[in-house]
Amino acid sequence: MAWYTRELLAERRAPHPNPERLEHLLARQQECVQDQARLREADAEETARITALYAARLKDLEANGS
Repeated sequence: MAWYTRELLAERRAPHPNPERLEHLLARQQECVQDQARLREADAEETARITALYAARLKDLEANGS
């Protein structure tokens, strides 16, 4: 979620913010919020699934910057 927040801030501060990128970043950030809420009641299997998903996503985001 922090990665998306930083990217949203940077895009909003850009001289010519890209509306499509802003929309994409906001949607992905909202997914993070929903998954975070889901973790409150998740069993061990669901927690592991979400953890693996976000570990892979962060690795990809850091590698590709997108």
